[in-house]
Amino acid sequence: MQKRLGGQSLVEMAFVLPVLLLVIFGIIDMGYYVYGYATVAQASRNGAEVAAQLPPFQDWLALEGHLSPPDAFDDDPCVNAIYRQVESDATLFTDIANYVEISYPNDTSTHNTRNLHVRGPIEVTIEYDFTLLTPLSSLVGFGNDGQVRVKATTRRSLENLGSNPDFHDGMACAAFPGDVDPINP
Repeated sequence: MQKRLGGQSLVEMAFVLPVLLLVIFGIIDMGYYVYGYATVAQASRNGAEVAAQLPPFQDWLALEGHLSPPDAFDDDPCVNAIYRQVESDATLFTDIANYVEISYPNDTSTHNTRNLHVRGPIEVTIEYDFTLLTPLSSLVGFGNDGQVRVKATTRRSLENLGSNPDFHDGMACAAFPGDVDPINP
């Protein structure tokens, strides 16, 4: 009689264990996904708040990825302040600033105009890929090999045009690459 009970519990465990593991792995991955989304959304909000205070010139934003050397874009104090603020709360996603896009939506101007009279808007978008913690997503076909993309966009009205009396000509933001002097702002 004792041997039958031992075999019975082994068979029951074989039926219940996969379901139990699916539930546990699902809870872990869902919690990490929610954490990742909350982190990216908060980073986008943080960046948009700074962007509303120190909005970079639109011509300067158009040069991102086209400057030589490529890190010259980071020398602009306004863009740099936005990147620093985006990274401020992202404890696990330390490279999140590499996925930031700053733009002026619905802007019809062609040259470095930031219109404070109509109050913006300026937009910060972050599209970030991260890997889930368990192999469950690969087994059920969710995501691409455990990779999940999270996108958050925050739009704010301009509050300032980047004026700062400590900078040359009172402007903290650079309109063109030649305007940046990282040694003596």
